[in-house]
Amino acid sequence: MKKSLLASFVIGAAFAVAGGFASDAYAAKAPKPKAEPAKPAGQVVEYAELENRVGETVAIDTTFRTTRTGKLVKWTQPTLTVDMGTAEKPMELTVPKETIVKITVVTPPAPPAADTKDAGKSGAKKN
Repeated sequence: MKKSLLASFVIGAAFAVAGGFASDAYAAKAPKPKAEPAKPAGQVVEYAELENRVGETVAIDTTFRTTRTGKLVKWTQPTLTVDMGTAEKPMELTVPKETIVKITVVTPPAPPAADTKDAGKSGAKKN
């Protein structure tokens, strides 16, 4: 009787230890959190200021945790209309004012600087 009790205790302890190792293995394989996408550079503005900014590129953060970026086509007191499509696939999105968290007027990226190191030099050899 004591041998069978001791054997079942040893087997139970072995399963408990093995179970602990298994849970450690699963914990090590936990997915890494995803990096947050880069936010567009620009100036944060109030809703009313957009009345004079029609035609500019804006990024709108919403209460639905989305960011919509496009050309501001229309400003009204209750909604904004943003053109987010391309010439081939035009798409306009209307965003209600009450769903807007933050509005950023996107500054266009600076043009690449000309390489002045070799400016005015040709590839020809001098005699």
